Amino acid sequence: MSQQKAKESILKAHELKHANTGVYRQFNDKLREELNAIKEDRDLSEEGRAKRLAQVRETRGKELLEMAYRRHSEFKSLLADARKNAEAVIYSDIPKPDQTKIDRFDESFRKLKTELMLARDGKTAAHKLTQFIEGVDERYFHHKISEAYADLSSSVLALDNNSGMRLALSQQYDNLNASYESPDAAAARSSLDTANGMDQSQFFLKLVEDSAREGLGVKYSSFINNTESYYSHHEDERPVIETEKAPETKRKPSIYDMPEEDRALIGRLNRELRERREREAAELATGGDSE
Repeated sequence: MSQQKAKESILKAHELKHANTGVYRQFNDKLREELNAIKEDRDLSEEGRAKRLAQVRETRGKELLEMAYRRHSEFKSLLADARKNAEAVIYSDIPKPDQTKIDRFDESFRKLKTELMLARDGKTAAHKLTQFIEGVDERYFHHKISEAYADLSSSVLALDNNSGMRLALSQQYDNLNASYESPDAAAARSSLDTANGMDQSQFFLKLVEDSAREGLGVKYSSFINNTESYYSHHEDERPVIETEKAPETKRKPSIYDMPEEDRALIGRLNRELRERREREAAELATGGDSE
C-alpha cells in the first residue's frame, strides 16, 4: 500500500511540474496585455508611462514569485510524501538480529573502516571490502553496509579512481542492495530514487525563466526557480502555506440546538421531576404517613 502511495505522489508531482509552462503562459498573456495597454496609452507622459510600467512589473513580479513558491512547496510536499512511503517499504521488512550480533558486527565494521583508510593501494582496499561483505549473511547488516557505502567506496577510490574500479564498486553496491531488499523494496527504492531525482531538477523550464526576464526583468526571473532565496530576504512577503487541518471533533448536541418550544417542554418536565423527588424525600423524612 505504501509503495502505491509513493507512486501516486510521484505521479501528482510530475503532473504538477508538467503543468508549470501552461500556468505561466496564462499569467504571461495577461501581463503582456497589461503592459501593451500602458505602452499604447497616449494620455500618459513618458515619465508617467515608465512609472506605471515599473509599478505593474513589481506587482506582477511578486505575484509570479508567490505562485511559483506555492507550486514548488506543493511539489516538494508530494515528493516528501513519496519518500516517506517508499522508505517505509524498504526498511520495514528487514528483521533485526539480537544485540550480541549487532555489537560484534559494529566492532568488525569499525575495524574495516580503519583498514580501508590505512590501505596502501586501491586493489588491497577493494579486496578487504569484498571479503567483509561476503562474510556477512544477515540482511540487516547488508543494509548497514549499504548505508555507509558512500564513505567505504570513497576510501577505495581515493587510492584508485580508474573507470574499472568505479564500475566494480558500482556493481558491488547494486548487488548489496539486491541482497537485502525484497521485490517490493526494490520497486520502492526505484520510487525513492525517482523522487530524489525530481527534487534536484529545475522546477520551471529555462524558457519560462527567459520569458519572465523579458517581461518582468532579472529581479524576478532569477528567483523563479529559487523562491526560498527571495523570501529569506523578504520574510514579510512570504506566502502562508496551509497545512492539512486536523479533523474537527464533532460537538455533542446541546439543548440550545433545539427549538424554543422543545426547550420549554424539557424545562417543565425537569421541574416536575425535581418537585416530585422533593415530595418523596419529605414523606420519607416524616415516616411516610401523614394521617
